[in-house]
Amino acid sequence: MRWWLPFLSGACGDMTATLFTHPIDVVKVHAQLSGELLSKNDIKGTMQTRNTKNPLAMIHSASKGHNGLYRGISASLLRQSIFATTRHGLYYHLNQHFAKISPLASLASVSSAMLAGIIGAVAANPADVVLIRMQSDSHWPPQRQRRYRHVFDGILKIIRKESWRRLWRGCLPTVIRAVLVTSSQIPSYHLVKGLLVSKWSEICHSSSVSTHILAGSASAICASLATNPVDLIKTRIINMQKTPTTTTHTGSTSINRYYSSPLDCAARTVKAEGLLGLYKGIYATMARLVPHTMILWVVQEQVISFFDREDDVVISSSNN
Repeated sequence: MRWWLPFLSGACGDMTATLFTHPIDVVKVHAQLSGELLSKNDIKGTMQTRNTKNPLAMIHSASKGHNGLYRGISASLLRQSIFATTRHGLYYHLNQHFAKISPLASLASVSSAMLAGIIGAVAANPADVVLIRMQSDSHWPPQRQRRYRHVFDGILKIIRKESWRRLWRGCLPTVIRAVLVTSSQIPSYHLVKGLLVSKWSEICHSSSVSTHILAGSASAICASLATNPVDLIKTRIINMQKTPTTTTHTGSTSINRYYSSPLDCAARTVKAEGLLGLYKGIYATMARLVPHTMILWVVQEQVISFFDREDDVVISSSNN
């Protein structure tokens, strides 16, 4: 395989998938922010409760504002062009290297995925910050909305009004999420694909689209369960603004939604919303990640197959 092909195929796969699944990602962000730091008693009977329990109401809420459900698509594509290119390309080359020095193939695979995910997440964090802010803008009242026109407008405004360091806000949970999603998604895909091909070789071929879809679905479920808590924390930290403290409808509870650290966000979320609060938006996460992962792997495999065929044609021509 040509050295650049894992980078190109990974970028093509994730960016193509993003075009189809971005609207679900917007809904997921709104689900993760709904009822933030409010207990069930605090939001009982309020509009937030109805929106959280009713998927159609959540979609309607998320679709408000500029560009609706495709709000932040420019930031999402830029993020994937950096993150996906880096993690898929580096994973392939690192795995090739570690496989030579590690007796355990699974250890080499997971180690490669984790390191590739860290590097990709740090590089793509500025785009991730703009992405979440654009997706969640309608969550804020009009006077608090940031109103970025596109990803580069968002990056420039953050540098001018805040600082360049703010582009790496939430980098720790972003890196942890990237490690979890990469180390669960990529190795599990290749593991399930290998099992399908070895045990059901009559119907599951390594180049079969159905094999890619089945393996991709399994890897997406693994990644969703592994990443949702840290993804929720990342979303809330990147979205937060310093605002005057507010109270619930009863007037009894003062709420400060500005977190000092990811650990503070996690602790306060669990205290107010319970452990299941960390899994808010899990259905939207799965609804996004399952088709996203299926499209990602199908497109990636097709890109690799295309260039492999091109190589075969070149070799055949040279032999003739």
